[in-house]
Amino acid sequence: MVHIVTDSTSDIPVDTARELGITVVPAHVIFDEQSYDDGITITRDEFYRRLAHSPRLPTTSAPSPGEFGETYQKIGGEIVSIHVAAAFSSILSSAYAAAQMVPEAQVTLFDSSSLAMGLGWQVILAARAAQAGQPVEQIVSVLEHVRPRVRVYAALDTLEYVRRGGRIGWARAMLGQLLSIKQIIEVRDSEVISLERVRTRHASLDRLKELIYALGPLQALAVQHTRAPDDARNLATELAARIALPEPIVICEATTAIGTHVGPNGLGLIAVMAE
Repeated sequence: MVHIVTDSTSDIPVDTARELGITVVPAHVIFDEQSYDDGITITRDEFYRRLAHSPRLPTTSAPSPGEFGETYQKIGGEIVSIHVAAAFSSILSSAYAAAQMVPEAQVTLFDSSSLAMGLGWQVILAARAAQAGQPVEQIVSVLEHVRPRVRVYAALDTLEYVRRGGRIGWARAMLGQLLSIKQIIEVRDSEVISLERVRTRHASLDRLKELIYALGPLQALAVQHTRAPDDARNLATELAARIALPEPIVICEATTAIGTHVGPNGLGLIAVMAE
């Protein structure tokens, strides 16, 4: 059977990864020069607690080629390794270097052009194809058909962490905070697109729902959050009552890489459009 490998930025629930035999290589998050393995030596609870009190934003780093190489060598055989968009991270290039180091493993790499569960859904569907006994070529075909149907929308509750990360200026961030502006973004084709700004959290959630409803029939849907589990559950319940889906909505917390720049109370909807 073909083995599926991804990185921890995929945010696939642990039980799902275990059930589908997905190997997840952890990315790293660094607080005050101390490196932690995402989801292994630092939990999401501990990450967000430290994020709220740290005077400096943590940084993130890709798994090393050695870490990927060790994983590929241990698994052996045919592997499809699916990762966060190369435009957002060096993870894919690290995996590529590892594949050259371990020629005995037959590694096929795939750029998801997405992140979080936008990546995660692609990995899950590839793993289902692998479990069904599909060869590498068919699994890659599945990925190529799924990738353009993925939609990632998110609402930022605060601009403070984007400001601290240097992505917008202090004055603009302060104005946004004073006006309670909530930024709506989309991630598609390896780009982060600013869709619009609304004035309240309620309006931002309404806009997220409108964007999802406008997609038409869906194959899969996830609600992601950064320290907003109650809002995520409520949103999932509301969406499930209105949208007919072939499987339950996944609720999960976003990766530390996203949490670093979004901060707490962010919410996202990640959909796979039906064919």
